[in-house]
Amino acid sequence: MVKISSLSLYIINRVIYRLYVLGILQSKFSLILEKRDTYVNNVKNENMDAVFNPIDFPLIAAALNWKVHDLLPPDNSPYSDGTLVDKVVFSLINPSDAAEVIVGMKEIGYFKKKKSLKDIFEYLYLTEDMIEKRQVINDVLEKLTSNSVLKLQNGNYIA
Repeated sequence: MVKISSLSLYIINRVIYRLYVLGILQSKFSLILEKRDTYVNNVKNENMDAVFNPIDFPLIAAALNWKVHDLLPPDNSPYSDGTLVDKVVFSLINPSDAAEVIVGMKEIGYFKKKKSLKDIFEYLYLTEDMIEKRQVINDVLEKLTSNSVLKLQNGNYIA
């Protein structure tokens, strides 16, 4: 695992989070940014020191339906002190990251209409061979329904 600045990691994680919430493939997003289709995957790769180029922030923000300040950490945060940190990237294998994505999907209105577990897996591009990630999403959905964040009606999730 490589080390990158905490600010770069913050921005990478914000972008990856938003891509999941909006249901955008990394390769498609790379092409939206007019980069090679592997660009975002390389930035996300924990073994590569690739980061998003600040010159691209306006285009990245616009493509995510955000403003540039939505990519950046809050003022007076520890992210801008130049500290190098391990590149640990936002992932659906992490239950807290997965819960953040599901809540984000609810906030953008994804669950206004009933969604099956299959619909959710397809939206997040979780293929059948991604067993661990699918299990994490399933567990998170169960927890969010038990906490009344979502409702489960006839096998479908709704806000």
